[in-house]
Amino acid sequence: MMSPLLGVLGGMGPAATADFLAKLAAHTPATRDQDHIASIVYSDPATPDRSDAILADGEDPLPAMFRGIAFLDEAGCDLLAIPCNTAHHWYDDLAAATTVPVVHIVDAVVAQIEREAPDVTTIGLMATDGTVRSGIYQKVLSQSGRTAIDLTDLGPDNPVMAGIRAVKAGSLDGAHAILTNAIRELVARGAQGIVYGCTDVSAVLDIPPEGVEINAWDAADALAIACVKRLRG
Repeated sequence: MMSPLLGVLGGMGPAATADFLAKLAAHTPATRDQDHIASIVYSDPATPDRSDAILADGEDPLPAMFRGIAFLDEAGCDLLAIPCNTAHHWYDDLAAATTVPVVHIVDAVVAQIEREAPDVTTIGLMATDGTVRSGIYQKVLSQSGRTAIDLTDLGPDNPVMAGIRAVKAGSLDGAHAILTNAIRELVARGAQGIVYGCTDVSAVLDIPPEGVEINAWDAADALAIACVKRLRG
């Protein structure tokens, strides 16, 4: 009997996809290679920028993502994961394009917060400007009685976006320093907990964040945990 097959719609960006796969392996109860979850990754880094599409009428990324969904569907996957927060702006369209269940990354994060820190009500959101504008986190957090704060009011000086750009450029040490400072700014604004709501942020920051005492949740980590639970029970 074949093991359940996880399909990963990746490449947004490549480092984030690799980080998600590492976290999937880390959260899978296994004592040998054969115990791990079988997966197929469709990675297309040429997928148009999701934030540009949301914020500035950039090229629509949906056709590229639809191609990936179709590939994974035809491959016989039993569950799909998309380790890109901003791509979930199009979650309804993507989920409707397949009969295979698609794990929602924001639902996974908020479920983890509920389990681990139900009294935390103000969340500092570290996400792309596109994710913040889309409102996907604000909607689900509000439904659970929580509010989100962010740094988008800083415009071009937003350290979260500067850190994300550094990750995409391969400057991981520089990104770590920039994003750690962003956490400090969110804490100063009243955040009781931090969500790494961009998988590029997840690729460089630890849980808990180095040098800052605060609860933090990693969207890529939460997605990996949710996938393991769905496929392994």
